[in-house]
Amino acid sequence: MIGVFVVKKSILWLASRISKYLPGFVINSLYEFRPAAKTIRQVLNLAAPSGLTEVEISAGELAGMKMSLDLQSEKDYWLGTYEPELQAAIRDLVEPGWVAYDVGANIGYITLMLAQAVGNGGEVISFEALPSNIERLLKNVGMNSLAQNIRVIHAAVGADSGPVKFLMGPSGAMGKAQGSAGRMKGHVNAIEVPGYSLDNFVYREGNRAPNIVKMDIEGGEVLALPGMKRLLNEARPLVFLELHGPEAAKIAWESFENAAYQIARMQSTYPSVTSLDDLDWKSYLIAFP
Repeated sequence: MIGVFVVKKSILWLASRISKYLPGFVINSLYEFRPAAKTIRQVLNLAAPSGLTEVEISAGELAGMKMSLDLQSEKDYWLGTYEPELQAAIRDLVEPGWVAYDVGANIGYITLMLAQAVGNGGEVISFEALPSNIERLLKNVGMNSLAQNIRVIHAAVGADSGPVKFLMGPSGAMGKAQGSAGRMKGHVNAIEVPGYSLDNFVYREGNRAPNIVKMDIEGGEVLALPGMKRLLNEARPLVFLELHGPEAAKIAWESFENAAYQIARMQSTYPSVTSLDDLDWKSYLIAFP
């Protein structure tokens, strides 16, 4: 048994070293090659402990920070391979001293990254609906001594403020507010959670307006974008957005066009999106004021 334990630890150590020192494009190419990706996952799943483990992030923008992760299903956080385009956009575009909103914060990976980018003079306000995610989010914030820079709001973001029926997904990353667009696979059970529109959160509740909004809410953008019309026109934050489906694409296009924003793909050169027809079913976008 001791030998098996040592082998598993060695595999995890090797994986962390590889992710730390190999260029990101090499690691991403390995994951994009399906046979290699399948083999890597199988080996790591055999080596990884079950349940939550406190680990140090081995690579990416959060390298050296700590999180409580399930290494069976959250290896991309640990290895720093989670959404590399979003990581690069935060590094390139978010400035020290900014106020950042993380809408759909999940367990806090991007929240921590935004906090690192805005620094001690900035603030991150993180919105998350699922109580189980809130618990882990707060733990991950505390593990990195960032509670003074991060405010966690237990709420779904939508078109208005008030109680929201929130549909539970097959994982903590896939819940969505009732009325969201996109796929409804395994969304059976529902809970009631507090809800805010971002316009009300800023202009009625008196909170600081954001310089940057990151939004990944599984199709809930069809509700949240109409609920931030005034914010787009007056505060004019930069917006990082993940779209889910054609209905979301249509509402995003209209919302940003009406507010005189320029939409770009979340890629290395930030190429412009010139028409609604250019948007895919699932798109990662940046809206520039």
